[in-house]
Parts: sequence; structure tokens; C-alpha cells
Amino acid sequence: MFGFKLGKDFLIGTGNSAFQSEGAWDRDGKSENIMEHYAKAYAGKYAAGYVPGTVDITRRMKPYSEDLPDRGCFFYDNYESYIEDMAKTGQNTYRFSLSWCRIIPTGVGEVNPKGIAFYNKVIDKLLEHHITPFVDLYHWDLPQCLMEQGGFLNPEFPAWFETYARVCFGAFGDRVKLWSTFNESDIAATSGYGTNRFPPFREGNREGQLAGHHVIIAHFRAVRVYKSMGLGGKIGAVNCFTSITPARMKEEDLGAAERQTNRRFDWWTQPMLEGTYPQRLLRECAYVRDNMPENYQEDLDKWFVPMDFLGVNYYICNRTQYDPSKPLLASYVENFYSSPDQQFAPYPPGLLDVLIYIKERYHNIEVYITENGCAMPNIHDPEAECDDPERITYLREHLRMCVRALRAGCNLKGYYYWNDADSYEELDGYRLRFGLTWVDNKTGERRWKKSRYYFSEICKTHMVD
Repeated sequence: MFGFKLGKDFLIGTGNSAFQSEGAWDRDGKSENIMEHYAKAYAGKYAAGYVPGTVDITRRMKPYSEDLPDRGCFFYDNYESYIEDMAKTGQNTYRFSLSWCRIIPTGVGEVNPKGIAFYNKVIDKLLEHHITPFVDLYHWDLPQCLMEQGGFLNPEFPAWFETYARVCFGAFGDRVKLWSTFNESDIAATSGYGTNRFPPFREGNREGQLAGHHVIIAHFRAVRVYKSMGLGGKIGAVNCFTSITPARMKEEDLGAAERQTNRRFDWWTQPMLEGTYPQRLLRECAYVRDNMPENYQEDLDKWFVPMDFLGVNYYICNRTQYDPSKPLLASYVENFYSSPDQQFAPYPPGLLDVLIYIKERYHNIEVYITENGCAMPNIHDPEAECDDPERITYLREHLRMCVRALRAGCNLKGYYYWNDADSYEELDGYRLRFGLTWVDNKTGERRWKKSRYYFSEICKTHMVD
């Protein structure tokens, strides 16, 4: 056997997003984003368009949390002490997103100097402690004022995003050398505009395809601008990868798994790296082919520029089988593993499968695991929640898979646990807790969980037990 060692240059740290962590939602010139808007509009209620009692799994959802996202985990007011805790942990990197609403409150107009000043302070504090910043331009929090102009559906969206990206690169690019354009476009575009499961809760195959296409073009335009500015860093995107396996040892199920993977992961990754959408879906799935935007390939050809690396968010594995009645000719079936009390049933070997797939399919591009986290229910008992052996096991087993991937030759450069501290979790509010640090969402009191002490040992030794 061998020890589970990470290289000395391996980046290992934590992450969080602006909307979920900062709080101060209406201070220092910041405007409202869509996540805040819908959380308040549907607090304690089912989101728009939900039909109670429906059988279709794509329409099932819990009611919104009654919690409001006004406080996050108080990062805006306490960023210095949060970063000092990161330094004590021994992590050498931190992934966070910028708030478009804080930087350009009107979406496309005047830049807010207070927003720029805040992120400058965060970046400088990280660098003071030798913590490499990994910065996302967009993590689901579109300015509500732009949503009222059509959001992703507006053909001007790519230009809006390019303008915002240019401001960020100009303000922070001298110190930030790892950039991501979009976080989980499949959720933001497909679930937000196609399947009615995420803000802004729209539904329709054609709208979902168009929204996603505009996101891809916006990504290209931001990458093009970044490369033109000669800032000396790298830029990529963060895509979610669910490891999908065939339910039966049949070729038709293998095809079903490939189509599901094409749709959930390759639909975003392939154009970002190769300038084309997955052709199998266009050939075999009418609902994809018949709802494509006009002149989509011409758009891709015009704007395509490859990115430098790929960020991967990994949480779960799914099984699928051939089903001619479904749009992708595939349907999910019951998994072969379970995890009581966890929102996302973890399957660590799936992370190794994902990394091997990327190595083989995308020419071993540079990869960062940008999210991987253990969600436990909020039981309103800090003593019990800080004693979290499940999260320790989660970290150990997934990081072991990272070491195995490195030994298999995967070009894996870093790992970010999601998330740094208990914060506001999209539609679930404070019902779920991912953090390595426990946070009282009313007072801001913080305590390290046992998992953070464990993670600290890994960060300082670059070894996994």
C-alpha cells in the first residue's frame, strides 16, 4: 500500500459565494439580486409554477425556506477574522465569488467604488496570509434589474457580462490569477429557465436552450477579454459533474448514461473547450435538436476561445437506464448506496470516475475540484453539529480519491471543500449546513467543527490518513 500524499504545490482550501456568505445585502450601494428577490417573494411558500401533488420528479420541490438571505454568514463584516481562521487552518487557497450587484448595482452602468474597495480588502487580506484567491465572476446572483430586462434570455446578456468582467479584471486582475466565469451553468440556465426549479423559475425547452446558449457566448466573451488584457493568470469555468453509470449491463443503458452525461456536463464543457455542442444529443434527442437557437453554430464559431482549466463541482452519483418515453431516452433509477440524514448521498469513487473521464475525454486538461461538500441538517444544537464524524469521513474518502486520481495521471491541481462556514443555502436557507465552521445565523457566533480541525491537519501536512 501507499500513503495518501498530495503534492506540495497542490492547492487545498475552502469556498463560498457572495450571495450565500456576505450578508449586508442592501448596504454600501449594493442592489438586489435574483436569489434575494425570489427568496423573499416565496419565503415559506412553494416557488412559482410548482404544482403540488405532481408525480413528475422534475416538478417536485420543497417549499422555500422561511429564512431570508440578509445575513449569509456575516462575511462582509467579518472577512478579516474569517481569513485569519483560514490561515490558522493552513489552507493555501480560498474560492469566492464577486457580487455583480455590489460592483455594478445597475447591472451595466456606473461602477460602485465601495464594492471595488471591499473586494480589494478581501484579496489583499488573503494574499497577506499567502492564500491564493480563486475568483468566480458569477455564482447565480444576477442583478434583479437585469432580470427585469429578460436576464439570460436577452440577446444583450453576453455584452452585459463582458462589460462586468472587464471591470473585475481591471480592478483585481493584478493580484487574482485564477478566474472562473460561471458557476454551474446547468443549474442557472437549464433549471432556471428550462425546468422551473431554480430562480427565475421559468419553464420551456426553447427558453432553456436559448438561456444556456447566451451563457456560453458570455463565457467566451469574458475569456476573450481576459486573454486580451495580458494579466498573466488563468481563466476557466465551473461545471457540475454527476457521475452517471448504467443501471444494467446492457448497451442501451450505456447509451442512456452517455446521453445523460452529455446533457448535464458535456453540454457546457465541450463548447467551452472545443466550440461545439455534443453531437449525439443533436442526432438522437428531438427535444434538444428542435429547440436549438437559430444560427447557434455560427455564434460558437464567431466567439469561441478555449479556456485554460476546468472547475468541477462533484457531489453525487446517479444510475440510469434506457427509457424511450423520456426526452433523453433515459431515466434515473434508484441508487445502489444510501446515506441517512444527508441531502446529497455521497459516493466517493464517483469522484475518481469523473476525473478519469475528464482526463480521457478532454485531453487531460488542468482540473480543480471547486466544490465537494457534506450537507447535514440544521438541528439547532451547536455542540452536536460541531461533533461531525460524517463530515470527517466525507473529507477523508474524497481526498483519498484525489490522491488516486493524481497517481492515475490526472492533471488535478486543487481541491476546495464546500463550504468554509455554514451559510445561506439557496432554496434551503439555513436548513442545511455544509460548513467546516459552525455559525449562528442570527448572531454570527462561530465555532470550529471537528471536521475543520481534521481538515487543518490535511492542509498543513498535504497528507490524507
